[in-house]
Amino acid sequence: MIRVKLKSWTASFRYPTFQSGYQPTLPVPPLSTIQGILSAARGEIVSFREVPFIGYVFISEGRGLDLERIYALGKPETDVIKREILFNNTLYLYLPDEWERYFRKPRFQLLLGRSSDIATVEEIKKIDLERRENVPVGGTIVPVSAGLPGIIHALPVEFDYSTIPRRAKLVRPFTILQFPRTIGQRRRQTYRGTLPYDPEIDIGVWIYESLHGEIQSK
Repeated sequence: MIRVKLKSWTASFRYPTFQSGYQPTLPVPPLSTIQGILSAARGEIVSFREVPFIGYVFISEGRGLDLERIYALGKPETDVIKREILFNNTLYLYLPDEWERYFRKPRFQLLLGRSSDIATVEEIKKIDLERRENVPVGGTIVPVSAGLPGIIHALPVEFDYSTIPRRAKLVRPFTILQFPRTIGQRRRQTYRGTLPYDPEIDIGVWIYESLHGEIQSK
């Protein structure tokens, strides 16, 4: 597999249940954001049916509030909302080898949320992940069945872009896990099974397969 390293100054991952007003950000991207990044890199809508496996780890150095001017439907005036943003972000994508050519020369801008959250490809490398038992997991979402403690939220896996507005094809409950930074966090987020492990980041990687069927880890 390959590991693609993306960097961005800002990121914002919208809570699907917040429609207006204050806009908090999820601490890590949902799978639908990953679908958007893959689609932008290839230049056409990508379905996870076409991707045999994928994993990701997201690391942010902090968060803050941004004031954003918006136009609401049916109102000639603009509104100003408060939006949470994440700073100095790194996203690692674990993908089959054939995706290297798309990230070497992405067709469209790679975004970590809004159109202003532009990401750049810093590194693409081939990597072999060793499978280990009892490794910490974080910077990602995992199925609730993993049994790890965290915020549980129903999140879109993939959108159908053939309709306006777009609609979610698949929504599943996931446990949201921030990247663990302390010994206590790493202990709490340790998966009591076997997972691929990335020694450079010192983290277990939750690999998704069969996203349109039974969600499994590899």
